[in-house]
Amino acid sequence: MRQYIKILPLAISIVALLLATSCQDVLDKHDLNVLNDEIWEDESQAVLYINNLYKENMPDQYFGQYSQLCDETYSADSRYTDLLYGFTTPSDIGAVTVMHKDKYVLIRRINIALERLEESSMSEDVKALLRGQALFFRAWRNWEMVQLYGGIPIVTTVQDPYNEDLNVPRSKTSESINAIVADLDEAISLLPFNWSLDEDKGRITSGAAAAFKGRVLLNWASPMFNPNNNQDRWQRAYDANQQAIDLLGQMTIPRGLHPDFSTLFTFDVVNNIEAVIYKRFSLNAGTIYTQGWENSVRPPSGGGNGGYSPTWQLISAFPMANGKLTNEPGSGYDETYFWQNRDPRLYATIAYNGSQWEMSGRDPVNIWTFRNIKELNRVPSSGFYNKKATDADIARENISQTNTAWIELRYAEVLLNFAECANEIGEKVTALEQVRAIRERAGIEAGDGSYGVADGVSQDVLRQIIMVERQVEFAFENKRYWDVRRRKLFREDLGEYVTKLNGTVRTGFTYRAKSGWNAEIKDETSQFYGQMRIDTALYFGHLDINDVNSSSQYYSQSTKNLDIYQGAVTQLNYIDLYDFFAIPSSMIEKSPAVEQTKGWLNGTFDPLEE
Repeated sequence: MRQYIKILPLAISIVALLLATSCQDVLDKHDLNVLNDEIWEDESQAVLYINNLYKENMPDQYFGQYSQLCDETYSADSRYTDLLYGFTTPSDIGAVTVMHKDKYVLIRRINIALERLEESSMSEDVKALLRGQALFFRAWRNWEMVQLYGGIPIVTTVQDPYNEDLNVPRSKTSESINAIVADLDEAISLLPFNWSLDEDKGRITSGAAAAFKGRVLLNWASPMFNPNNNQDRWQRAYDANQQAIDLLGQMTIPRGLHPDFSTLFTFDVVNNIEAVIYKRFSLNAGTIYTQGWENSVRPPSGGGNGGYSPTWQLISAFPMANGKLTNEPGSGYDETYFWQNRDPRLYATIAYNGSQWEMSGRDPVNIWTFRNIKELNRVPSSGFYNKKATDADIARENISQTNTAWIELRYAEVLLNFAECANEIGEKVTALEQVRAIRERAGIEAGDGSYGVADGVSQDVLRQIIMVERQVEFAFENKRYWDVRRRKLFREDLGEYVTKLNGTVRTGFTYRAKSGWNAEIKDETSQFYGQMRIDTALYFGHLDINDVNSSSQYYSQSTKNLDIYQGAVTQLNYIDLYDFFAIPSSMIEKSPAVEQTKGWLNGTFDPLEE
């Protein structure tokens, strides 16, 4: 097959390249029916079209996305609070809605490729590789909607959303799932184990398609979609994730766990054995192909905004260094010195008051989250900063435009997906192997070789441990909200260690300089003029967070409720109606055959109907 063009990141320069071909801006035209059929007789032009599908459909940088809709962080934005407090109506769902005619425009472009490839006289080998990639993206787009609404209109032919009604009824949820899995199964059969050329690294492989299928079927087996706990669904998901592990193991460089959790996202993604589905960013491709996560979360002293501030609930979830959960007997957890002897992933994810965080362009080593001059007198909303996926080597002046790759699906997820399914079908030994592998990489103490999870652990407790592993392993990777949703953890306890979110509030800490130390220095001859006295203590290094006498002398700590609505503390109340959202009225107006979701106004479609 002819060499594919270089994709950095993932064909981001495709539109410009098309301008240099005879396509004449075809992908920018309003009506894609005018595409020249010659595209599908020329391999290089057909490749460019598929590359544009990557540009349009590849998951973007999702660090922190929907973290405000669970217990990872907090936002006062009504798009999130209205959902979490149970106030959302069909007219104002905006935080997570994805069903829109524009999504079907993208599916239509995928269908154009699939139909035209079928008619093309190019070699079957060439068409197979192109078709496999297009099928993956159709599955991706359909799942994006199914996970929110249940059954959707499944469109497999080229329709014109501008000139005709998209009047296709919703399929049953089971039929929608089967359509997605069918696309992925065919993609798996057509795609290679790996792409041989460096320029093609980042394209979808057979193992990547299988891993995504494993994610889809895990959701399909989970309580939100599977309230009767149909074991056949868990077995199907187990088999899918086993297939993914097998295929990823057949790559030239088999997929596995990157050895250092703290450098997962800063290590070169092309050579990262953990990256299964990922999007590359590049400063060389232009500023619109960079991302600004670093700027979002770095403290003010590092030039950032201190956003996506982690909650106390997330911090409490990290196990101890011995592998025990903090609320598990014998854990050794001390709430006063909560940072001591914890899972090393905590230190790679959270910056707490007094912790160390070295970064380019920042002189002090310790982070202090009470008001002080080094942080421009600003404090993080929860009393904690977010360190996830940050790169200390990025220059301060470049933090708003970085090339840190986004890994949408990594090998650790495949293992934990597999573990969860294994536990549900009674394959405890298999489940334990995956959990222990994740914990070993994390740096948790081996102990007797169990990494804190004994052989005799019950199915119920292991289920909770797996969910805690997902919570801390994937913090701020756009996984937690979906896990809480599919497991119904907003409304139902999973057990004594994992309890429901509804009826709780998210909290953090407020740190304040103690009386006397919060006084402003008014001596104009002092080098500290205009600063607080506690700034002098910082300057001379007098504060020691591991010394109770030091810390209690200089600052105080108090619990801060984050869930405040109209001046009052408001408990989370994510209602069952939100398991399957209302179809946007714009879709129903355009397509009368599309039924509204049951439970919403005029709703008749039951997402759980067999």
